[in-house]
Amino acid sequence: MWRAVALNLVLGAPLVCCGQTTRLAVTPSAGAFVRSLAPASNYGNAGALSVSGSAAVNAAGEQNGLFDSLIRFPMSEVAASLNGALGSNQWLVTAAALVVNEVGAPGNAIFNRGVGAFEIRWISSDTWVEGTGTPNAPTADGIAYDDLSSVLNPGADVSLGQFTNGGVDGSLSFPLRLVGGLVSNVLAGADLNLYLTAASTSVGFTFNSRHFSEASSWPSLNLTVIAKPRVLIASIEQPAANRVVLRFNTESNWTYVVQSLDGLSAGSPGGWSNLFTVAARPFNDEAVFVDTVTNRQRFYRLLVSP
Repeated sequence: MWRAVALNLVLGAPLVCCGQTTRLAVTPSAGAFVRSLAPASNYGNAGALSVSGSAAVNAAGEQNGLFDSLIRFPMSEVAASLNGALGSNQWLVTAAALVVNEVGAPGNAIFNRGVGAFEIRWISSDTWVEGTGTPNAPTADGIAYDDLSSVLNPGADVSLGQFTNGGVDGSLSFPLRLVGGLVSNVLAGADLNLYLTAASTSVGFTFNSRHFSEASSWPSLNLTVIAKPRVLIASIEQPAANRVVLRFNTESNWTYVVQSLDGLSAGSPGGWSNLFTVAARPFNDEAVFVDTVTNRQRFYRLLVSP
């Protein structure tokens, strides 16, 4: 007598679909730029953040040093709200983007200018302090250039991508890689920290910070979230000796694949074969699959993916 095993659910990255998608824009709780020519100075209360390479200069043609910036986004209210609306751990992050308002020609001579590449990294450290310094009145009460070695961790920090600024005033959106640390911060409701650094010598990229006078021009972390699909297995039936019927409910815009394996080896259970696919479609339905079996031991699993 062959044996049927209850289906296993394997989740892939979901598609954004109607009625199941939530989009949020989270503003920072802290931000600061640091500067190599003033390595002990803090600029956490400035109205702008900046990233600069070694060849970028200000409007007077002067080089003001390398600039890096750090931004912290609070995730506690995001996680609590989504858990309340969709259920604890019943949602997935499908996209993230850093949105900023670039200042093409900064009025303060401390800022360099120039178009070029820069990198955004997710950093594991949450220990840096924003501070209260400004370009005209730097302080020593928060993150400074000399502190980067204790904040950055090359073995744990992860690149979210390289991007290029525009060099003119305007809003820019940078789609970020969904690395494990970033997603884990969102799901756990933990602070999420980003680090921006030059990837080319020419970049002189300045944008409004959370201390800018107009809140609508502050940076934001834009998240797209979707509810996990509810897969209801109605039944696994054996109407005849060599036949099995599988029934399960589908949700819109997900692809469902029934796979089988004839016997499990002692090692890795490879060799799964696709038997039946329900393509993504914009409505919910019940799927029925009838399998003719010749093996006395057959296992089934259900994969759910974009």
